[in-house]
Amino acid sequence: MTDTTPRQRARLETEAQITAIGNRMVDEGGVAGLSLRAIARELGVVSSAVYRYVKSRDELLTILIRDAFTKVADAVDAALAKDHSVPALALSMLDWSRRFPNRWALIYGTPVPDYEAPRQETVVPGTRVMVALTELIAEAGVPPATASAVGSAESPLSARALGPLREGLDELGLECDDAVIVRTLSVWVAIIGAISGLRFGQFGPGFDDLEDDLVRTLIADLGA
Repeated sequence: MTDTTPRQRARLETEAQITAIGNRMVDEGGVAGLSLRAIARELGVVSSAVYRYVKSRDELLTILIRDAFTKVADAVDAALAKDHSVPALALSMLDWSRRFPNRWALIYGTPVPDYEAPRQETVVPGTRVMVALTELIAEAGVPPATASAVGSAESPLSARALGPLREGLDELGLECDDAVIVRTLSVWVAIIGAISGLRFGQFGPGFDDLEDDLVRTLIADLGA
């Protein structure tokens, strides 16, 4: 690998600054607080100079979404290195959501109007945590009842229903049977639903000191 040139290093440093400023804007005011002009002012350059690095607000959103997915996945990886378990994965995501609630909303909340994240930019970072969860579920094995239900002729699940999920996992290089896919999906929905419910106040007040206990209880109830 060749060393970067001074110009390349300068560009990387400016891009990192833009990402950091954009993240702070989201932290302070949500997506509505994003402004390329404000970023230019903070960098001390004219607005047109910023457009050499970020061509539009949509491109800035993509950068911040990719960065948020990467940061939460890094937090999960660090937690799993100490405790290779589903509760550790869920609690690390919960902790990250507490520290960066607006970034959590950006990636797991209501879609931004008139914006669609480009798959080629966001699929890999956006699925890192689900890949880790899938591997944990596959290693632990699924309960006999789940495996039996998925394989039953009376099951409402079908190859067609699981098709998009299987294609996505295949794209990421994961091979697993239908029971693992269904189990992963069940646990994933519980984790994301619980954390989003807490962050967006959907469970009402009184959970400030009980968030970890609630998530642990939900994970335990799922047997994960």
